[in-house]
Amino acid sequence: MEDDPSTGVVEPGALIGGRYRLERSLADHRWLALDQAAADAPTHLTVLSDLTDAQREELSKRWLQLQGVLHPQLPRFGDLINTGEALWLPRPWQEGESLQALLDAGETFSLEDVLELLRQLLPLLSLLHSQRLSCADWSPAQILRRAADGLPVPLALEQIAPWDPQRDLLSLADLAQDLLGDQAAAAFESMGPLQALSSDRPELRFPSAAAALAAFQQFTPTVAAPAPPPVVRHSTPSKRRKRKQEQDAEGRLWPVVLALVIAALVGTAVGWLLLSRGKVTGPTALPSFRLRSSLPAAEINQREQLLNRLRALQVDRRWFLKLVDASLLERGGRLPSASQADAPLRKVWSELAEDWLSRVEQLPLQLRPRLGNLTATDWNRRQQGLVAQGLSPEVVKKLVSGSALNLLSGPQAAEIPAEPFRQLWYAAAEQALGNLQIELIKGKRNSTQTVSAWVPAGGARVFPIQVPSASRLVLGVRGSPLMQMSVFAADGQLLEARGPLRVVSLGEVKRSPVQVLVSNDGLSSASLTLSLRVDPTQ
Repeated sequence: MEDDPSTGVVEPGALIGGRYRLERSLADHRWLALDQAAADAPTHLTVLSDLTDAQREELSKRWLQLQGVLHPQLPRFGDLINTGEALWLPRPWQEGESLQALLDAGETFSLEDVLELLRQLLPLLSLLHSQRLSCADWSPAQILRRAADGLPVPLALEQIAPWDPQRDLLSLADLAQDLLGDQAAAAFESMGPLQALSSDRPELRFPSAAAALAAFQQFTPTVAAPAPPPVVRHSTPSKRRKRKQEQDAEGRLWPVVLALVIAALVGTAVGWLLLSRGKVTGPTALPSFRLRSSLPAAEINQREQLLNRLRALQVDRRWFLKLVDASLLERGGRLPSASQADAPLRKVWSELAEDWLSRVEQLPLQLRPRLGNLTATDWNRRQQGLVAQGLSPEVVKKLVSGSALNLLSGPQAAEIPAEPFRQLWYAAAEQALGNLQIELIKGKRNSTQTVSAWVPAGGARVFPIQVPSASRLVLGVRGSPLMQMSVFAADGQLLEARGPLRVVSLGEVKRSPVQVLVSNDGLSSASLTLSLRVDPTQ
């Protein structure tokens, strides 16, 4: 049975986009489907109809951006399907129960449970904000406790709304209040981090998810009434905010719309921390920290917090400050003075620094101290080692560019940028290629070959496939729903975009080897099976 795009009527058994077989309706325009191209992997589909042309175009752009955001707690997004009257949004099915279902079943959450939950959610939120993305609905019904690893997974990542980091943080505060129940008032009264999530006064809230994460990571509750961390003072818990009707574990999915980036602010972002560029004489103070004590107390406090976070991340502060300044200067901005007139510019610089910090936090601990000291030698050695194993230089660079998208903007990620941005590109190379495993396969004409392999958690494997001339190639890859695959030609041309494991027919192969990349976004190792068939073109 095929779906009928002219009427928008679909039933169980309908095939959507030529690959998703509908199993059952879940309510609210949601379906459980089986992916025919990925060994019948269970898939969640949301169907959206009655969209304007502008909404369709905007949703398509945002969906493409979401496909490039990588995080183990973020469900991977498949290719958007347009059936004419409707758009279908696929993502892997997540086994587990919503926090609301657990509450309804009588499960209770202690203060320690809630603090740990926030520590697990804030890194993901920080990553989304670094990409100018927002979720907004962090209610218990929209957070899944994943059965495979117990980690929380957000389900409402497609909601249309302007990008607003504060709205997300307020929603997290509401989540904490819901889970704590009768304990909420006392917990919010005694704990500065919780107060700073929920204050009705904007100036008392955390400026970003990254700042909130730093505070919660440094705070450890005790049996006695805990004291707030020194950076948050005199906040009061907010009133309960009006809630949407809560839904079941798979939650209502809405289209995510990326807000317009405030170009004027980015264009004037400035490096006020480097107003005095001198030699650092003290072990802990930067020149701008030491020499600008006449600045308002709030700005001095911001500087101290930034320095503390750089220390905690083990990031070279000189390199980081050059990074923030360079991001301003390449946009035609200027470095401000310490005058009162430049206070708005200094504030914008702080916001820009928060954005870069949230990106740097994505890197593994062992890579952060090396930022500022990575060299072309490191990159060339890594690249040459992979080329010697059968991977083409063009594909190596493509792999790094894909990894660098979470750290750098599109043009900077595509090619090796200038310093100090180059350090992040080199770091992306170390992260993407450090554990890459390569297995060369020699295709045999008129035969089917099967290869089984394991892919470590968070790792990847590449299969360069040598194909005889005048031959066509058909690939079939099966494995975990948390795996993704893409296919490159020998010259680095993308033949199949990143997406779920599937069957691919490439037709005649002009140049060899074809290179199949399989990555594992899960938190545990998983096996895959790669089948290939080589036939003559005539």
